Amino acid sequence: MELIMELRQLLYQVVAHKSITDEIAGIFIQHLSKQGKVTIPNVEKVKTCCKIVLCFANNELIGIGALKLNQSTAFEKSGLLSIKDIFGLELGYFFVSETYRGLGVSTAIARLLLLDQTEENVLATTELYTNNPMMKTLEKLGFKHYGIPYKSIWHDGTIGVFLKFKKGVKNEKAPSD
Repeated sequence: MELIMELRQLLYQVVAHKSITDEIAGIFIQHLSKQGKVTIPNVEKVKTCCKIVLCFANNELIGIGALKLNQSTAFEKSGLLSIKDIFGLELGYFFVSETYRGLGVSTAIARLLLLDQTEENVLATTELYTNNPMMKTLEKLGFKHYGIPYKSIWHDGTIGVFLKFKKGVKNEKAPSD
């Protein structure tokens, strides 16, 4: 019953690029470090994000995500280099505390990050494995998997590139699945 009450009281804080202070970036990094998939999480890296979302339950940070400028090497690794330049934004830096996984926190964070992003093509990368909740989140939000899966540097599995084309534009530029 306590977890249900906490879910009713989740607070999502959307922080635009110009409002990401060192303090906010530091809080974000503490949670990002738990994810363990960012080479060197630091304040400067977080402060380059277009916007970030922090999710709190009872004043405890339980989830994060970011919309950042595309600096990904994923296009090259997945055989999609020909379309890299039409993707300016990347959805990433997601992490939700274990207790709150499977409850829609990542989906809510992603929706907030993508709000008002109808004029941009957005990419995301995630591990490819059965029942990966992030894959389901991305698919719910209109992302599709493209390209060739590539080896992860963080685990024994593979990474997939997921693309969302701006509203009203068909994805004829993307190589077929």
